[in-house]
Amino acid sequence: MSYLRSQGQILVDQKMCEIQEHGTREFPFQVYYNDFSHFRDHLEDWHCHAEMEFTVALKGSLECGLNEKRYRIGAGEGIFINSGVLHMYRVLGKCEDSESISIVFLPQFLSGGTENLIFRKFIEPVMEDARMRGEPLRRTGGWQEELLVCLRRIYCLSREDGWLTEMTLRNQLSQAWEIFIRNCAREQDAEEKTSREIVYEERARKILQFIQEHYSEDITVEDVAAQVHISRTECFRCFQKITGQSPKSYLNSYRIRQAMRQLETTDDSITAICFSCGFNNMSYFVKRFRESAGVSPGKYRELVREAGEAEGLYLNMQQKKGDQEHA
Repeated sequence: MSYLRSQGQILVDQKMCEIQEHGTREFPFQVYYNDFSHFRDHLEDWHCHAEMEFTVALKGSLECGLNEKRYRIGAGEGIFINSGVLHMYRVLGKCEDSESISIVFLPQFLSGGTENLIFRKFIEPVMEDARMRGEPLRRTGGWQEELLVCLRRIYCLSREDGWLTEMTLRNQLSQAWEIFIRNCAREQDAEEKTSREIVYEERARKILQFIQEHYSEDITVEDVAAQVHISRTECFRCFQKITGQSPKSYLNSYRIRQAMRQLETTDDSITAICFSCGFNNMSYFVKRFRESAGVSPGKYRELVREAGEAEGLYLNMQQKKGDQEHA
Protein backbone atom coordinates (compact mmCIF):
# COMPACT_ATOMS: atom_id res chain seq x y z
CA MET A 1 0.00 0.00 0.00
CA SER A 2 1.03 3.62 -0.50
CA TYR A 3 1.96 5.62 2.61
CA LEU A 4 1.40 9.03 1.01
CA ARG A 5 -1.81 10.94 1.77
CA SER A 6 -3.12 14.43 1.22
CA GLN A 7 -3.44 16.42 4.45
CA GLY A 8 -6.82 17.94 5.25
CA GLN A 9 -8.10 20.19 8.02
CA ILE A 10 -6.54 19.69 11.44
CA LEU A 11 -8.96 18.58 14.18
CA VAL A 12 -7.84 18.79 17.81
CA ASP A 13 -9.11 17.69 21.21
CA GLN A 14 -9.38 19.72 24.42
CA LYS A 15 -5.61 19.64 24.93
CA MET A 16 -4.89 20.90 21.39
CA CYS A 17 -3.71 17.40 20.44
CA GLU A 18 -4.55 16.27 16.93
CA ILE A 19 -7.35 13.73 16.86
CA GLN A 20 -6.38 12.03 13.61
CA GLU A 21 -4.43 8.79 13.79
CA HIS A 22 -1.25 8.80 11.72
CA GLY A 23 -0.60 5.47 10.05
CA THR A 24 -1.90 2.38 11.83
CA ARG A 25 -1.32 0.62 15.13
CA GLU A 26 0.86 -1.91 13.30
CA PHE A 27 2.73 0.72 11.27
CA PRO A 28 2.52 4.17 12.97
CA PHE A 29 4.05 6.13 10.11
CA GLN A 30 2.56 8.41 7.46
CA VAL A 31 3.75 10.87 4.83
CA TYR A 32 1.43 13.78 3.99
CA TYR A 33 1.33 16.01 0.96
CA ASN A 34 0.22 19.39 2.30
CA ASP A 35 -2.23 21.23 0.07
CA PHE A 36 -2.82 24.57 1.75
CA SER A 37 -5.59 25.46 -0.67
CA HIS A 38 -7.78 23.31 1.61
CA PHE A 39 -6.84 25.37 4.68
CA ARG A 40 -8.69 28.62 5.35
CA ASP A 41 -6.32 31.59 5.66
CA HIS A 42 -3.60 29.34 4.16
CA LEU A 43 -3.03 28.21 7.73
CA GLU A 44 -2.51 24.88 9.46
CA ASP A 45 -3.62 26.06 12.88
CA TRP A 46 -1.94 25.39 16.21
CA HIS A 47 -1.86 21.73 17.23
CA CYS A 48 0.38 19.03 18.65
CA HIS A 49 0.64 15.26 18.47
CA ALA A 50 2.50 12.40 20.14
CA GLU A 51 4.31 11.72 16.87
CA MET A 52 7.57 13.31 15.81
CA GLU A 53 7.55 15.14 12.50
CA PHE A 54 9.89 16.16 9.70
CA THR A 55 8.44 18.71 7.26
CA VAL A 56 10.10 19.70 3.98
CA ALA A 57 9.06 22.54 1.64
CA LEU A 58 9.20 21.17 -1.90
CA LYS A 59 8.54 24.60 -3.41
CA GLY A 60 7.48 28.00 -2.16
CA SER A 61 7.98 29.10 1.45
CA LEU A 62 6.35 28.34 4.80
CA GLU A 63 6.41 29.94 8.21
CA CYS A 64 6.56 27.49 11.08
CA GLY A 65 5.51 28.72 14.50
CA LEU A 66 7.22 26.78 17.24
CA ASN A 67 6.79 28.08 20.77
CA GLU A 68 7.87 31.72 20.71
CA LYS A 69 10.03 31.22 17.62
CA ARG A 70 9.15 31.68 13.95
CA TYR A 71 11.09 29.90 11.23
CA ARG A 72 10.92 30.70 7.53
CA ILE A 73 11.26 27.44 5.62
CA GLY A 74 12.24 28.05 2.00
CA ALA A 75 12.06 25.65 -0.93
CA GLY A 76 14.20 22.59 -0.26
CA GLU A 77 14.49 23.36 3.46
CA GLY A 78 12.76 21.64 6.35
CA ILE A 79 12.18 21.44 10.07
CA PHE A 80 12.00 18.81 12.82
CA ILE A 81 9.14 19.00 15.34
CA ASN A 82 9.52 17.02 18.57
CA SER A 83 6.80 14.86 20.11
CA GLY A 84 4.07 16.82 21.91
CA VAL A 85 5.25 20.28 20.81
CA LEU A 86 2.67 22.93 19.87
CA HIS A 87 3.24 24.18 16.32
CA MET A 88 1.60 25.71 13.23
CA TYR A 89 2.35 26.34 9.55
CA ARG A 90 1.41 29.23 7.30
CA VAL A 91 2.05 29.69 3.58
CA LEU A 92 4.24 32.63 2.62
CA GLY A 93 3.41 33.91 -0.85
CA LYS A 94 1.00 32.37 -3.35
CA CYS A 95 -0.74 29.28 -2.07
CA GLU A 96 -0.75 27.54 -5.45
CA ASP A 97 3.03 27.92 -5.65
CA SER A 98 3.58 26.15 -2.31
CA GLU A 99 4.09 22.43 -1.82
CA SER A 100 5.35 20.63 1.25
CA ILE A 101 5.42 17.17 2.75
CA SER A 102 5.32 16.03 6.37
CA ILE A 103 6.75 12.75 7.63
CA VAL A 104 4.91 11.84 10.84
CA PHE A 105 5.79 8.85 13.05
CA LEU A 106 5.56 7.65 16.62
CA PRO A 107 9.00 7.71 18.29
CA GLN A 108 8.84 4.00 19.12
CA PHE A 109 8.34 3.24 15.42
CA LEU A 110 12.11 3.57 14.99
CA SER A 111 12.99 1.23 17.85
CA GLY A 112 10.15 -1.28 17.63
CA GLY A 113 8.98 -0.48 21.16
CA THR A 114 9.86 1.48 24.28
CA GLU A 115 11.43 -1.26 26.41
CA ASN A 116 14.74 -1.64 24.61
CA LEU A 117 18.19 -0.09 24.36
CA ILE A 118 17.57 1.67 21.02
CA PHE A 119 14.62 3.60 22.42
CA ARG A 120 16.29 4.49 25.75
CA LYS A 121 19.62 5.51 24.22
CA PHE A 122 18.76 7.17 20.91
CA ILE A 123 15.11 8.31 21.02
CA GLU A 124 13.91 8.95 24.56
CA PRO A 125 16.66 11.53 25.31
CA VAL A 126 15.45 13.67 22.40
CA MET A 127 11.79 13.32 23.46
CA GLU A 128 12.55 14.38 27.03
CA ASP A 129 14.95 17.23 26.21
CA ALA A 130 12.95 20.39 27.00
CA ARG A 131 15.41 22.40 24.89
CA MET A 132 14.74 20.31 21.79
CA ARG A 133 11.35 21.70 20.73
CA GLY A 134 12.32 21.67 17.07
CA GLU A 135 15.20 22.26 14.69
CA PRO A 136 15.22 23.97 11.26
CA LEU A 137 17.06 22.17 8.46
CA ARG A 138 18.88 24.46 6.03
CA ARG A 139 20.50 23.82 2.66
CA THR A 140 23.95 24.76 3.84
CA GLY A 141 25.71 21.59 2.83
CA GLY A 142 27.02 19.00 5.26
CA TRP A 143 24.74 16.92 7.46
CA GLN A 144 21.60 19.05 7.02
CA GLU A 145 21.76 18.70 3.24
CA GLU A 146 22.35 14.96 3.67
CA LEU A 147 19.31 14.72 5.94
CA LEU A 148 17.08 16.69 3.55
CA VAL A 149 18.05 14.38 0.69
CA CYS A 150 17.17 11.42 2.90
CA LEU A 151 13.76 12.92 3.75
CA ARG A 152 12.95 13.55 0.08
CA ARG A 153 13.88 9.94 -0.63
CA ILE A 154 11.33 8.85 2.02
CA TYR A 155 8.73 10.98 0.24
CA CYS A 156 9.45 9.19 -3.05
CA LEU A 157 9.38 5.77 -1.38
CA SER A 158 6.04 6.53 0.29
CA ARG A 159 4.37 6.61 -3.13
CA GLU A 160 5.44 3.05 -3.91
CA ASP A 161 3.33 -0.02 -3.28
CA GLY A 162 5.70 -2.95 -3.13
CA TRP A 163 6.39 -5.99 -1.04
CA LEU A 164 9.38 -4.35 0.71
CA THR A 165 7.88 -0.86 1.05
CA GLU A 166 7.42 -0.92 4.84
CA MET A 167 10.92 -2.22 5.55
CA THR A 168 12.50 0.21 3.09
CA LEU A 169 10.65 3.17 4.62
CA ARG A 170 11.65 2.25 8.15
CA ASN A 171 15.29 1.70 7.15
CA GLN A 172 15.37 5.06 5.38
CA LEU A 173 13.81 6.83 8.37
CA SER A 174 16.33 5.16 10.68
CA GLN A 175 19.10 6.52 8.48
CA ALA A 176 17.57 10.00 8.65
CA TRP A 177 17.30 9.75 12.45
CA GLU A 178 20.92 8.64 12.75
CA ILE A 179 22.05 11.67 10.74
CA PHE A 180 19.91 13.94 12.89
CA ILE A 181 20.96 12.76 16.36
CA ARG A 182 24.64 12.46 15.41
CA ASN A 183 24.90 16.04 14.20
CA CYS A 184 22.10 18.17 15.59
CA ALA A 185 23.51 21.07 17.61
CA ARG A 186 21.08 21.68 20.45
CA GLU A 187 20.67 25.14 21.88
CA GLN A 188 22.20 25.52 25.30
CA ASP A 189 19.67 27.95 26.71
CA ALA A 190 19.67 28.79 30.37
CA GLU A 191 17.38 26.59 32.47
CA GLU A 192 15.33 29.61 33.51
CA LYS A 193 14.53 30.48 29.88
CA THR A 194 13.61 26.89 29.08
CA SER A 195 11.24 26.76 32.04
CA ARG A 196 9.63 30.04 31.01
CA GLU A 197 9.06 28.79 27.45
CA ILE A 198 7.39 25.65 28.78
CA VAL A 199 5.10 27.73 31.01
CA TYR A 200 4.21 30.05 28.10
CA GLU A 201 3.43 27.12 25.83
CA GLU A 202 1.18 25.48 28.42
CA ARG A 203 -0.69 28.74 28.97
CA ALA A 204 -1.08 29.23 25.21
CA ARG A 205 -2.55 25.72 24.91
CA LYS A 206 -5.15 26.51 27.56
CA ILE A 207 -6.00 29.85 25.93
CA LEU A 208 -6.40 28.24 22.50
CA GLN A 209 -8.56 25.53 24.01
CA PHE A 210 -10.78 28.04 25.83
CA ILE A 211 -11.22 30.19 22.71
CA GLN A 212 -12.12 27.23 20.50
CA GLU A 213 -14.63 25.94 23.05
CA HIS A 214 -16.25 29.32 23.82
CA TYR A 215 -15.83 31.38 20.63
CA SER A 216 -19.63 31.52 20.21
CA GLU A 217 -20.03 33.26 23.55
CA ASP A 218 -19.51 36.90 24.49
CA ILE A 219 -16.04 36.38 25.98
CA THR A 220 -13.39 38.98 26.76
CA VAL A 221 -9.64 38.87 27.27
CA GLU A 222 -10.35 39.11 30.98
CA ASP A 223 -12.43 35.92 30.72
CA VAL A 224 -9.60 34.17 28.89
CA ALA A 225 -7.01 35.31 31.45
CA ALA A 226 -9.18 34.13 34.33
CA GLN A 227 -9.27 30.61 32.91
CA VAL A 228 -5.47 30.44 33.03
CA HIS A 229 -5.30 32.25 36.39
CA ILE A 230 -3.08 35.05 35.11
CA SER A 231 -3.46 38.80 34.67
CA ARG A 232 -4.78 40.40 31.48
CA THR A 233 -1.30 41.75 30.73
CA GLU A 234 0.34 38.36 31.23
CA CYS A 235 -2.35 36.77 29.03
CA PHE A 236 -1.42 39.12 26.18
CA ARG A 237 2.29 38.58 26.77
CA CYS A 238 2.41 34.79 26.75
CA PHE A 239 -0.14 34.32 23.95
CA GLN A 240 1.58 36.87 21.72
CA LYS A 241 4.92 35.25 22.49
CA ILE A 242 3.77 31.82 21.34
CA THR A 243 1.29 32.56 18.53
CA GLY A 244 2.37 35.98 17.29
CA GLN A 245 -1.21 37.22 17.75
CA SER A 246 -3.16 38.87 20.53
CA PRO A 247 -5.95 36.76 22.09
CA LYS A 248 -8.55 39.14 20.60
CA SER A 249 -7.06 38.91 17.10
CA TYR A 250 -6.97 35.11 17.22
CA LEU A 251 -10.53 34.98 18.58
CA ASN A 252 -11.85 37.12 15.72
CA SER A 253 -9.99 35.15 13.03
CA TYR A 254 -11.23 31.86 14.51
CA ARG A 255 -14.81 33.18 14.57
CA ILE A 256 -14.57 34.19 10.90
CA ARG A 257 -13.29 30.74 9.93
CA GLN A 258 -16.23 29.17 11.75
CA ALA A 259 -18.62 31.57 9.97
CA MET A 260 -17.14 30.53 6.61
CA ARG A 261 -17.71 26.89 7.47
CA GLN A 262 -21.36 27.57 8.36
CA LEU A 263 -21.90 29.58 5.16
CA GLU A 264 -20.49 26.68 3.18
CA THR A 265 -22.37 23.88 4.91
CA THR A 266 -25.67 25.25 6.25
CA ASP A 267 -28.70 27.27 5.13
CA ASP A 268 -28.72 29.34 8.33
CA SER A 269 -29.34 33.05 7.86
CA ILE A 270 -26.34 35.39 7.90
CA THR A 271 -27.75 37.07 11.00
CA ALA A 272 -27.99 33.72 12.79
CA ILE A 273 -24.45 32.83 11.76
CA CYS A 274 -23.18 36.21 12.94
CA PHE A 275 -24.50 35.69 16.47
CA SER A 276 -23.73 31.96 16.63
CA CYS A 277 -20.06 32.77 15.97
CA GLY A 278 -19.85 35.20 18.85
CA PHE A 279 -20.31 38.53 17.05
CA ASN A 280 -22.91 40.79 18.64
CA ASN A 281 -22.85 43.45 15.95
CA MET A 282 -23.82 42.69 12.35
CA SER A 283 -21.91 45.64 10.87
CA TYR A 284 -18.71 44.63 12.67
CA PHE A 285 -19.14 41.01 11.55
CA VAL A 286 -19.55 42.01 7.89
CA LYS A 287 -16.55 44.33 8.13
CA ARG A 288 -14.28 41.64 9.59
CA PHE A 289 -15.59 39.07 7.11
CA ARG A 290 -14.78 41.36 4.17
CA GLU A 291 -11.28 41.96 5.53
CA SER A 292 -10.66 38.22 5.66
CA ALA A 293 -12.49 36.87 2.58
CA GLY A 294 -12.56 39.94 0.33
CA VAL A 295 -16.35 39.73 -0.13
CA SER A 296 -19.46 40.02 2.05
CA PRO A 297 -20.87 36.91 3.78
CA GLY A 298 -23.83 36.82 1.38
CA LYS A 299 -21.62 37.04 -1.69
CA TYR A 300 -19.31 34.39 -0.25
CA ARG A 301 -22.18 31.92 0.14
CA GLU A 302 -23.48 32.73 -3.35
CA LEU A 303 -20.10 32.15 -4.98
CA VAL A 304 -19.46 29.00 -2.95
CA ARG A 305 -22.69 27.48 -4.18
CA GLU A 306 -21.98 28.47 -7.76
CA ALA A 307 -18.50 27.01 -7.66
CA GLY A 308 -19.27 23.95 -5.57
CA GLU A 309 -15.70 23.94 -4.27
CA ALA A 310 -15.47 26.03 -1.09
CA GLU A 311 -11.73 25.75 -0.50
CA GLY A 312 -10.77 26.41 -4.10
CA LEU A 313 -13.04 29.42 -4.22
CA TYR A 314 -11.67 30.80 -0.99
CA LEU A 315 -8.14 30.50 -2.40
CA ASN A 316 -9.08 32.42 -5.56
CA MET A 317 -10.72 35.23 -3.60
CA GLN A 318 -7.74 35.54 -1.29
CA GLN A 319 -5.37 35.63 -4.25
CA LYS A 320 -7.38 38.38 -5.98
CA LYS A 321 -7.40 40.31 -2.74
CA GLY A 322 -3.62 39.92 -2.46
CA ASP A 323 -3.09 41.00 -6.07
CA GLN A 324 -5.16 44.14 -5.46
CA GLU A 325 -3.19 44.95 -2.33
CA HIS A 326 0.12 44.64 -4.17
CA ALA A 327 -0.97 46.34 -7.40
